[in-house]
Amino acid sequence: MRGVVDVSVVTAIHNRGVAARNVLRSLAGQTLPPESFEVVFVDDGSERPLAEELAEELAALAPTFKLRFLRHDTAKGVQEARNAGAAQAEGDVLVFLDADCLAHPGLLRAHLDAHAGRQVAVCGYTSVRELTPAGWRLQLGDDWDFGDPAGVADRMDRTPLLHDPLCELLADPRPSDWAFFWTHNVSMPRWAFEQVGGFSSEFPAKGVEDIEMGYRLARAGLPTVFAAAAKAVHQPHDRLRGRDIVQDRHNEQILVRMYPTLEVEAVCSYDIVRSRELVPAIERFARTLDPATSDCARLDELPGVRAQVATTAGNVLVLGDPAGWPAGLRPPDVVCFPGDARKLPGAGRGTSWLPLLGTRVPYPDDHFELGLVTDYWRNFPERTLSRILSELCRTCRDVVLLSGVSAAPPRRPDPALAAALDAHDHPYWEFTVRLRRELHEFEIVERERTGATAAFDLRERPWEVSDLRTAISAPPARGPAHGGA
Repeated sequence: MRGVVDVSVVTAIHNRGVAARNVLRSLAGQTLPPESFEVVFVDDGSERPLAEELAEELAALAPTFKLRFLRHDTAKGVQEARNAGAAQAEGDVLVFLDADCLAHPGLLRAHLDAHAGRQVAVCGYTSVRELTPAGWRLQLGDDWDFGDPAGVADRMDRTPLLHDPLCELLADPRPSDWAFFWTHNVSMPRWAFEQVGGFSSEFPAKGVEDIEMGYRLARAGLPTVFAAAAKAVHQPHDRLRGRDIVQDRHNEQILVRMYPTLEVEAVCSYDIVRSRELVPAIERFARTLDPATSDCARLDELPGVRAQVATTAGNVLVLGDPAGWPAGLRPPDVVCFPGDARKLPGAGRGTSWLPLLGTRVPYPDDHFELGLVTDYWRNFPERTLSRILSELCRTCRDVVLLSGVSAAPPRRPDPALAAALDAHDHPYWEFTVRLRRELHEFEIVERERTGATAAFDLRERPWEVSDLRTAISAPPARGPAHGGA
């Protein structure tokens, strides 16, 4: 049933009165007829009520569109604030606009047009999402008046640095574009929002909750598309970007736990942009992977490993195909392997199957007593293999790396997958969240061998991390060489 208005704009705000005033002015300048849209501001526990703070502005502006304020006396978080605003919205299309985003005069018209005749989720164009006030002044000057949204919009169109590179990137749509459903400037049909259940409360803080919504919309048949004409400028504000990056990694782990799929694992492991190129390569690898390269066909030849599995009281994880698991041996609790569990031999009733590469294992630290890695590890180039082994060390108290236990161990990493990983396994955030990238970073000690079949204990070595300033000013003392330079 059609709402009273065509479009509802929902903005959640916490202690951002000045930014909200500018957003309000930008919405007052929309080319869409004012009777066709409404604005719902959700004041999520601001110290001074937003309606009170903006009272003078509202009196002067006298907006002709419908405007409502909802207030939470105690902050409930951005997800709950958006859900509360959407519950009060009347429009057929919901637009979510961040409290710092100035809407270009054509933003609402562009969102409405993007929904005409198709069922989609829409991501708009937002300039310079990460600039602080100091960064803005440095790169763009200090003569910008954000209280004049029309002037900012006009100047935006003439400033190359404010061009959003997503315009070119997303011109070639990919199935994983749900990961660009960033709520600084997005829209969806109201019925779809209600059907998928709104924003999830699984995440403890802002970050990733929006792309999780995009994933659910995609699963419901609404892909995310990019609307280059739905423009906004992100007003600069101070932020702890390093802290945000760490929080996003935490929230991504929740996302993988909720949806343990290759696509979600790739988005969370390689970042959103790089995963667009990697997802097809990873899915091809999973489809064509010969289970014989990764199974447990010769595990019986290692009686020490078998005895350890038999006496382990805690959870056991196998990274690889469990086919050939020794008869009479307790089955692993969890198998991580990117094959189709319906087509591959299971390891026993009660075994959980994670159809993942292993770059993200959606379990907490030390969840498993023992982790076994079959010859599956040989499929990966060293940089990515090191990431996988580090994830095993995080989730398993004891990790055993096996060699020659599979029926047909691969002679070299999968060429097509290795080429894709070498090109794109460089997430931007690895400069804040350190990734292990070399086998030098592990202690690998042989514990058992029977002919060509062997088992190695694997542990992470302590690894000194520094920056160039420290390395140059105070290089560590070099000890005696062991086994060469």
